[in-house]
Amino acid sequence: MAIEIELKLAVPEDALPLVSQHPIIAAAPRLAVEVLDNTYFDTPALTLQAHKMALRLRAEGGQIVQTVKCAAASHGGLAHRPEWEQTYRGVFDFSAIDDVETARLLEKARDELIPVFTARFQRDTRRYQSRPGVDILIMLDTGWIDAGGQRTPVCELELELARGEADDLRQLAAILRRDLPLTPDDRSKAQRGYELFLRR
Repeated sequence: MAIEIELKLAVPEDALPLVSQHPIIAAAPRLAVEVLDNTYFDTPALTLQAHKMALRLRAEGGQIVQTVKCAAASHGGLAHRPEWEQTYRGVFDFSAIDDVETARLLEKARDELIPVFTARFQRDTRRYQSRPGVDILIMLDTGWIDAGGQRTPVCELELELARGEADDLRQLAAILRRDLPLTPDDRSKAQRGYELFLRR
């Protein structure tokens, strides 16, 4: 199990050029620009959502990755979430999940799992290192979430901690927010997808 520590900031679409041109972001080495196709699965009764879990398949880099995330407290856009990732080989595989209750729930739901919504967005990833020992991924996501033909836009900046402390994320977010119209957003893409699905 890994713990994902990230801080999410909503970006107004008309501010995208300002974000890309910000000195910190423009100077950060670009690691990749890629289009990510994501499909989220649940039972017809939304069992996983009821237990604050998300199951996703993501097409990236010529392969499909299976990810399971469990919700955690999120404040001011900063979230700590347990997650499990592995290559998807045509069937869901929950054998690597080392949390007993999470694995048991997924195994019980396995035969009922269906696609419930999708998310497709372009991700521009850069690496920011403010000092030795701090490594932050700056990811600008632009695209949409779709549930049954209804869409909502994705336009957000994710700051993900690779090395360092959560305060390093907060400090970077504070610097960027001084210059840019960014708003902390505690909702994950999965949460937003479920909200859209339930409004159908």
